[in-house]
Amino acid sequence: MKICANLAKVKNEIIYNTLICFNKNNPKTTKYKQEGLKILSSKVDNLPKDFAFRPKFIEQSSCVKIFNKLYLYISKSNINKPQDEKFDALFHEVGHWLHFQNLPTLEERINIWQGADLNKIKKDVSEYSISKKDGREFVAEVFKFLVKGKKFDKYIMDLYNKLNGPKVKDI
Repeated sequence: MKICANLAKVKNEIIYNTLICFNKNNPKTTKYKQEGLKILSSKVDNLPKDFAFRPKFIEQSSCVKIFNKLYLYISKSNINKPQDEKFDALFHEVGHWLHFQNLPTLEERINIWQGADLNKIKKDVSEYSISKKDGREFVAEVFKFLVKGKKFDKYIMDLYNKLNGPKVKDI
């Protein structure tokens, strides 16, 4: 088990650093980073120093935690999206990145999530927010929408806070 985890860490480190280096002087990725992190910096106190861009054909963005290291990957397919959804993947993955730093145990998350009203969450947040059985996607989705200025009712915010959702500044 430990050997597999170490191999995964080395693999992610190589891929991550290669992608960072590959996109270092790309004007489109540089602009996307600056714009996205500027929006986020007005909403949260702690941000990743950098993130890697995956090629467009890998449409999925992700945040991977191996040991105490977090790897944040954003698909280049987001760069050309309409302005109102251009940074959705970035906000969602930064939500994971922040949540991973204050994550309740899996058992705690499952216990909290078991009592959740999934129909309400699906209606008020998104279908994707109920896709995992421990509330991780719920937290990242709510975080994304909070950064974008959406307000949620007490039920959603109480659940978000019970799962240690990252704090978002009201502006």
